Amino acid sequence: MKTWMTKKSIIALGVAVGLLISGAGVTQLAQPVSAAQGVAPSAKSVVEAELSNKQEQKVTFKTKTLSSNSPYLKADVKIPVVESLKDNQYELEMNDIIERNAEKAIKDWEQQAADGAKEAKEKNYEFHQYELYINFEVKSQGSSSDQPQQVLSFVVNQEGFSGGTSAPVQYFYNVWNKAEAERVTLEGLFGAEYKNMLDKQIREQMAKHPENYFADEFKGIDAGQEEDFYVKDGKAVIVFPKYSIAPGAEGTPEFTVALPDSSDKGENEATKASVVINKGEYYTRANGQVMIPLRSTIEGLGFKLTWDAKEKEQI
Repeated sequence: MKTWMTKKSIIALGVAVGLLISGAGVTQLAQPVSAAQGVAPSAKSVVEAELSNKQEQKVTFKTKTLSSNSPYLKADVKIPVVESLKDNQYELEMNDIIERNAEKAIKDWEQQAADGAKEAKEKNYEFHQYELYINFEVKSQGSSSDQPQQVLSFVVNQEGFSGGTSAPVQYFYNVWNKAEAERVTLEGLFGAEYKNMLDKQIREQMAKHPENYFADEFKGIDAGQEEDFYVKDGKAVIVFPKYSIAPGAEGTPEFTVALPDSSDKGENEATKASVVINKGEYYTRANGQVMIPLRSTIEGLGFKLTWDAKEKEQI
């Protein structure tokens, strides 16, 4: 099932902040610096520091219940309301889309139920109330304690019954929890060669239990399948619709693939360099500038900071 958000450019979550210079007796603003390991930074540089209260903050969820007034439909609808995403605008848009999708599902099923009731009356047979269920499952809460990538991942499940077997529908929401949020893609997780790699892994997993699958029905990851996954415990779980590659008894088949290390995706050392500054070690000035200790920040990134007495500056 396709997800819905417009793709934005990923930006690294770094805070260009003022530096509190230890021992100098003065507070001054820092200029940009390189955070690449092995390159000695100057005092005229920017340190990208992820403050601990932002870095470790998990996205939270509330549950919103929607109902139906139709006498022909039993609706048990509980949708997620996402809170604390770092990109507030993205959060608002995502919550709005989730609610509008659920409202549309209720209206569609109300119409189907009304049509079913009308047909039952015309053909003189007993009508059984239709049923619609919507709920959600949180897989990863978008913090670094979940996984270094800070992926927010959850699934909205929808299933309706009209007297026969049901065909469940799943909506997958995978978001980079960054200052500018973006939809997570399989290519973003596994790199440019993701398709061949995932196809191979899925075929290998299917081969271990061939009796559970229609092997000939799996044609590889395609455009219709690329968004049907979630992220949990450092792994991507690829999900296939019910009946697509396996008997109905197998439900929605899932295939788990471990996420590569960030170094496997070619990230440079500057991208990986970071330091956690705990509360009490920084403060915010009246103009909104965040002041952090220069020496502990620089040394926390693996550099050595010394005092140049001649030039009277940290180097």
